[in-house]
Amino acid sequence: MGKYTVKTKEILIEPVDEADIWEGQWTITLTPKDEKPVVIGSLTFAGEKVMGTVPISVTLDEEYRNKGYGTEVYKMMVDFAFGFRDIYEVKAVTEDQNDKCRYALEKAGFVHRNTEHHIETLSITKPKSAWLGLYVYIGVIAGLVIGIVIGSNWVGMVIGIVIGLFVGSIMDSEAKKRREEVLGHK
Repeated sequence: MGKYTVKTKEILIEPVDEADIWEGQWTITLTPKDEKPVVIGSLTFAGEKVMGTVPISVTLDEEYRNKGYGTEVYKMMVDFAFGFRDIYEVKAVTEDQNDKCRYALEKAGFVHRNTEHHIETLSITKPKSAWLGLYVYIGVIAGLVIGIVIGSNWVGMVIGIVIGLFVGSIMDSEAKKRREEVLGHK
């Protein structure tokens, strides 16, 4: 398995060429327990990329369609793409008559954006950061420790929460600036 391999219990997805993950083809392999793995399709991120947005296209062999694999593949690869700092949106296109593809995309969390010339565009956006909540939680824990050390849990909790709010606000602000820098004011 390579550096960019994406895997669940049943599906293995890996690029054909790890030097070209954003334009090259990826193979989708079904890896059933106690059976021989079988390639069931391919995908690519190739296509027009706009700042912060990458396209995705998944093709499954006929006998593996309508069994939930498409939805699972889309979810896996969206998680993969969102692991990169400057990717905030993944988009897909399908013919407006292809209800099954649209259903798989919607089930994976994609939302309809527009229809033009019988082509539907759907996309999913990376959730905005929520550092504030995490740091308040860490602040509560740190506050308990501080409270034990100074002999006053109440004062320790206040100190911990204030520090958590401060650090979380700064982290959220920085993440928001970076998102707007990459996407524009979207």
